Amino acid sequence: MNKIKILLVSLGFLTLIPSETVFTQQATWIWYPGDYDIWLGNIVQNRRTERGTFYPPFWKMDSHFVLVEFSKTVELAKSENIIIKAEGQYNVKLDGRLLFGAPEKVVVPAGKHTLHIKVYNQAGVPAIFVQGKTIHSDNSWKVTCEDKEWIDESGKASDTSTGTVYMNAASWNFNAPDTPPSQFKLSILPMPSIAQESKNKGILYDFGKETIGFVRFHGLKGNGTLNIYYGESPEEALSVDHCETLDRLPVENDTAVDFTIPGSKAFRYVYVETDHALAYDSVSMLYEYLPLEYKGSFRCNDKQINKIWDVSAYTLHLTAREFFLDGIKRDRWMWSGDAYQSYLMNYYLFFDAPLVRRTTFALRGKNPVTSHINTIMDYTFYWFLGIYDYYQYTGDKQFIRQLYPRMKSLMNFCLSRRNENGMMQGLAGDWVFIDWADFKMSKAGEVSFEQLLFCRSLETMALCAGIMNDTKNEKDYTELAAGLKTKLFSAFWSETQHAFIHNRENGVVSTQVTPFTNMFAVLFSYL
Repeated sequence: MNKIKILLVSLGFLTLIPSETVFTQQATWIWYPGDYDIWLGNIVQNRRTERGTFYPPFWKMDSHFVLVEFSKTVELAKSENIIIKAEGQYNVKLDGRLLFGAPEKVVVPAGKHTLHIKVYNQAGVPAIFVQGKTIHSDNSWKVTCEDKEWIDESGKASDTSTGTVYMNAASWNFNAPDTPPSQFKLSILPMPSIAQESKNKGILYDFGKETIGFVRFHGLKGNGTLNIYYGESPEEALSVDHCETLDRLPVENDTAVDFTIPGSKAFRYVYVETDHALAYDSVSMLYEYLPLEYKGSFRCNDKQINKIWDVSAYTLHLTAREFFLDGIKRDRWMWSGDAYQSYLMNYYLFFDAPLVRRTTFALRGKNPVTSHINTIMDYTFYWFLGIYDYYQYTGDKQFIRQLYPRMKSLMNFCLSRRNENGMMQGLAGDWVFIDWADFKMSKAGEVSFEQLLFCRSLETMALCAGIMNDTKNEKDYTELAAGLKTKLFSAFWSETQHAFIHNRENGVVSTQVTPFTNMFAVLFSYL
């Protein structure tokens, strides 16, 4: 056997991460936690096409809060001029007094004062940017989606501080007034094709490796239809009747122009057919990507293993975009199970915590909970597990604080669907996925793998309840997890096979042993 000599391993996750949010000393665009992630996620997940037809997700999609109030109490040694930018219609209150119009500049006098900025935006996410010498919008600002203000018969407004739920504002990296979050786009890089070949009625272009971006035509001229077929292989791109993605675009150009296809596609090969009335000089692409720093690396004396690492790292970067997607070609959606694996690889390669947070918020959506995440029972549990791992790697308590109310409501949904044995099993509308295995496997009744994931999810809730100083729920979740773990072993552990049995249906335990429960039980140190 060829021994592998490790030459270099650099693990970015060893970087120290503070356990509490560090408030920035510069102004940044801020919004209600999770809203930008949900709004942007809706855009991203509705880009998928099948044979040129819009192909949206088949689960419930939520939206942002259209009216949000931002507030901040400051104490100044001297008066300060601030500028205000907002995405949406807005008003400004200084110490409860409504200022005229929608002021872009405000003078805050010396002393202690409170600013309230209320923003309405139906089309996009309500967001603000505030900048002064010491006053600046950051994660220390408070936000609420309902201020619960009321007016008495004398016209006096109520004190909203007692009945209103306030959260710390969220942000990303939009640190200038002219870079609002609604204008975010991934980076692009021009790249040429490496080869071209005449085929059938057109030309087949090879871009060298799997990629994603916008195809560009240089010197495009004429009137007719531009037919573009995409493929991971030459055969797929040349299969004009069966390739998964394609574009058919009318062109009316009397003079030669450079034209970029409006929607990004994933491909290695591009086959182009045109009407005889169309002509162009060349084809290139704009590679679309999220700039990420590679913090982990690997090299050994086995070239094949080095290549496996390089291809794996490149593939993860392709799918690490606005969010962690399941794939760049299909589905281009956020699947919780795929995301859970991506998080773990990310901690070793990029350690991009904001990307994990964005994906987690976008997957969860808003209340009320009406189905499992992606409609899949196990994917709901993977969502909880992703939060458990995130905290272990980052110690980020602020993220837990922002997410905890949504964690509780999702767990309440799960608890409400337990059977008489306190276990989870598929109900109407539930997709019990586990895996598309190459062997027969029942997914009916009480599946041991689902109980295992459910138990770990309850342990996650106990951990986060402790972070929130929610002692009652911490105790309840701990007891529920311990009870379920006992039931898991008593119902499914086989002393003769020294393994967990796959499932129990109508009170009858099967004899089948599958890898899933046993593999994860080892990972969770249950065995």
